[in-house]
Amino acid sequence: MNSEIDLESIREDFPALACRRNGKPPIYFDSACTTLVPRQVIAAIDQYYANYPACGGERSQHWFADEVNNRIEGDTDSGIHGSRQMIAEFINARSPQEIIFALNTTHAINMVALGFRFQPGDVVLLTDKEHNSGLVPWLRLQNRGLIKVDRLVSGAGEIFDLGEFRKRLENQRIRLVSMVYTSNLTGYTMPAKEMIKVAHEHGVKVMLDGAQTVPHEAIDVRDLDVDFLAFSIHKMCGPKGVGVLYGKKELLDYESAGGGGSDGAIEPVILGGGTVVDSNYGDYNLAEVPTRFEAGIQNYPGQIGAGAAVQYLQNIGMARVKAHEIKLNSFLTEQLINRYGDTGWFRILGPQAAAERGGILSFALRRPNCFGISRELSERSNIMIRGGAFCVHSYLNHEFGADWLKPGLPTDHLMTYRVSLYFYNTMEECSVFLDTLNTIFEERGYL
Repeated sequence: MNSEIDLESIREDFPALACRRNGKPPIYFDSACTTLVPRQVIAAIDQYYANYPACGGERSQHWFADEVNNRIEGDTDSGIHGSRQMIAEFINARSPQEIIFALNTTHAINMVALGFRFQPGDVVLLTDKEHNSGLVPWLRLQNRGLIKVDRLVSGAGEIFDLGEFRKRLENQRIRLVSMVYTSNLTGYTMPAKEMIKVAHEHGVKVMLDGAQTVPHEAIDVRDLDVDFLAFSIHKMCGPKGVGVLYGKKELLDYESAGGGGSDGAIEPVILGGGTVVDSNYGDYNLAEVPTRFEAGIQNYPGQIGAGAAVQYLQNIGMARVKAHEIKLNSFLTEQLINRYGDTGWFRILGPQAAAERGGILSFALRRPNCFGISRELSERSNIMIRGGAFCVHSYLNHEFGADWLKPGLPTDHLMTYRVSLYFYNTMEECSVFLDTLNTIFEERGYL
C-alpha cells in the first residue's frame, strides 16, 4: 500500500479549501480546535434533512424512522452498516453497545465524572497538562468534598514519568486515573498501554481524553485495555455536537454490577425520554446500554455524519494520516529552530522532536508586542493558527505566572501560539506560513 497521501484528490473533497479571500486560499492550521469537513460527510448530513428528517431511537414506527435507525444502528438484513458499528470497529471495541453518543469530549468526560460512584477519600489522578474539560469536572467534585484530586508532573523532556506514576498508585488511595492521551498543548502522546497496565495491577480504573489522539492514529481499545475513552467527532472531519464515550460493557451496566459501584461501573446522570422502557408514578425501568445514557432527542444527522467521517478516515488510513502530519511537523520544526532557536525569545513547547508531537507545534514568544500574531497571519495570508491558553490555563498559569496574559510592562510580554496540522495540509502551506511569520517578526523588530 502506498504510504503517501494523494493530497490533490483529498483536498478536492473539502469545500472550505476552495474558498478565496483577497484572491488567496485558506491555509487552515487549526485542526486541533476543529477540523474541516469533507463533502462526503456534508452529503450524509444533507440526506437526513432531505430524505428522512425524523426521530430515531425506536420512538416511531414508520419509514423515515426506520431509515434513521438503520443509518445509526445498522440493519443486517439490508446490509447497512450503522454509525455506531463503524465507530466501534474504528477503535476496535468489542460491541457497538460500548459506544455512547455524547455532545463532545467534554460531555463524555462529565458523564464519567458524575456517574462514577466515588467513596469518601477517593483520589482521581490527572496529568499537569489537562484540558479544562479534563480538569474542571474533577475540581468541582473536590470542591464539594466528594473526592481528592492529584496531578502527576511531567518528567524530564515533558514525558510521562511511569516510575513516579507507579509510586503514586502505591502510596495513595487512587480510585480513577483520568488523563489526556495526547496533549492539545504540546502534542505529546503518553505511553497509554503501559500506564493502563500499571494502573490495573493496582486495581485502578483508567479514563483517557482521546480528543487529540483518535483523529490522528489507529486506536485499539482492547489492546490498550482502557476502561473509558472520550473523543469528539468534530476533530476528525465530522460534524459539531457529536462526541463518543467508549466504556467497557460491564462498566456501563451499573445495575448488573450490583448497584454498589465498587467495580467502577457508571450510572446515567441525565434521565428522561429514550432512557427508560417503562415508568409509573413510583418508579422506572432503565433501557439497555447504551440507550440509557442517550437522553432525549439525539443529534441524528450528526450521528449519521459521524459514521461518514469515520468511513472517510478509514479509506485514507490512519497510518498515512499520522505519517503525513509528522512529515509536515518535522519540516516546520527544523525551519523554526534553525531560524529562531538561538534567539532566546522563541521556544517550542513540549518535546523538541516533531515525531513526538504528531500534528501539533506550539511555541512561546517572549518579546514586546508579541500579541496578535495569529490575527495578522490571517489578515496577510489567510493562515489560521490559534493563540492563547488553548484551554490549558492551569499549566500555563503555573509555568508563566497567573497574569501572563495581562503583563504590566512590554518586557513581560509573552504569548503562546499553536499550529495544528492534519492530512489535508501541504508542504507549500507550511512554506507560506514560515515566510509570513518571518516577515511579521522582521516588521516588529524581532530580527
